[in-house]
Amino acid sequence: MRVVAVGECTEDRYVDLGVEKTGGTSLNFAVHARACGADSVALVSCTGTDAAAAATRRLLARADVDATHVHVLPGETASQAIRIDEGGERVFPPGGYAPGVLADFRLGAADLAFVARFDVVAGTYFRQVAHLFGPAMAAAAPGAVRVADFLDGQDLGPGFSGLEAWLAALDLAFVSGPEEHVEGLLRRSMHTRTLLVVTHGAGGSSALVGGRRIHQPAVPVPAEARVDTTGCGDAFQAAFTVSYVRDRNVPAALRAGAERAALVIRHLGATGD
Repeated sequence: MRVVAVGECTEDRYVDLGVEKTGGTSLNFAVHARACGADSVALVSCTGTDAAAAATRRLLARADVDATHVHVLPGETASQAIRIDEGGERVFPPGGYAPGVLADFRLGAADLAFVARFDVVAGTYFRQVAHLFGPAMAAAAPGAVRVADFLDGQDLGPGFSGLEAWLAALDLAFVSGPEEHVEGLLRRSMHTRTLLVVTHGAGGSSALVGGRRIHQPAVPVPAEARVDTTGCGDAFQAAFTVSYVRDRNVPAALRAGAERAALVIRHLGATGD
């Protein structure tokens, strides 16, 4: 199984701790997919020319993730400010995301040809990287599994109205949020071949298939062991995707995702590095 993640890598800045960690939704997905048994994994993204860029390449090398299409542009690597609340819950302060060089990065012909070589193409959709998502999905080869992370769905519009435009092109779509998200998406699952998965944090996860819901509780982690929830969702998605593409067993994939997320929460940083 060959997996490529297209989108962002960031410097995660823990503002109350004075600590920086390498992260970003696409990088996190790539690192965890490789750790979960994908045969080969690559990241297509862009860094700046700062210290965060060097840290990104060191982490990708340690994780055995192909970085040949992680480009470099003059300027700063994207960054995300993070605060850690009680129980290790991560909080993104308003205005804490800076896209840096990702704002100007575009996928070139060589990147699109590279993406077409993979069995699984995973992309993240939110406002600052939406210009990368569409081209990446379009570049996927016939028969490739197309995977989308829509985060909390806010950039899809009210009621996830923008989701409809993407469903026909996707095989697997993730959204994070509360139980209230399930009802509306459950109706949508009756009219699409796309497997919809909603992650609820400590509330577990739900796979929505043909109008049917399959729920998986979160793997319990003792309160004293919960350090940082940053990247738990990315880890869940990577583990779910690798398991599902391999076996097409939804309950097993949900369990794999829950187990991976339970490992990540025990460490500061999204990759456990």
